[in-house]
Amino acid sequence: MKRASGRIALGCLLLNACVPPYEPPRSDQPHAIVKLRRTYETTAGTSLAEAVDIDDHSALRESTNSAVAKAPRTAAILAHPIPGTFSVRSEFSHNELRTVQESYQEPHTNYETETYSCGSGSGTTATYRSCSRSVSRTTYETRWRTVTKTVQVSDGECSHAVRFAPQDRHVYLLQYTYQAPSACALSCFEQIQNADGTFQDQVCPPTPPAKE
Repeated sequence: MKRASGRIALGCLLLNACVPPYEPPRSDQPHAIVKLRRTYETTAGTSLAEAVDIDDHSALRESTNSAVAKAPRTAAILAHPIPGTFSVRSEFSHNELRTVQESYQEPHTNYETETYSCGSGSGTTATYRSCSRSVSRTTYETRWRTVTKTVQVSDGECSHAVRFAPQDRHVYLLQYTYQAPSACALSCFEQIQNADGTFQDQVCPPTPPAKE
């Protein structure tokens, strides 16, 4: 398999600690249903990580074997009926042993002599004298060493975002299509139910940009 990229995978890409979580509305509150359909025209590596953010808040995090990407998958999210920016990111990766440089802190302890007042009494009966004692002071020096460890290596990634205004009780479909590393598309459709129970997809209307 040809590796698309030899760099270390983006560790923060799909970690929940990177961005605050999205707080979806309850089903009894005003909400829209947003379906996220992911389609991959090519796969790579052994692992697939996916992330969905709504206005820089984590709405979905999923990590799985890259083989599942050979078939389309759909997830549903309850979203607040307000304008928002929906971004989708995905990354293929694999693990391998590599020799890398890592830093560590080496302590150095030095002992010094310091003086202090050890007199007694007060006023006219005070006795003044100095005493000494040994104290330790530790400093740390950054050193480097060569180690062999398992690292996660990226085999290709892509991200795309779309901004639209979900309406209460409406259903939307976000179609994310991954063609190749750094080549993907994200389309937004509103799913409108016909009288016979079937659905038709209409392109989401444009939404004013977010205020800075």
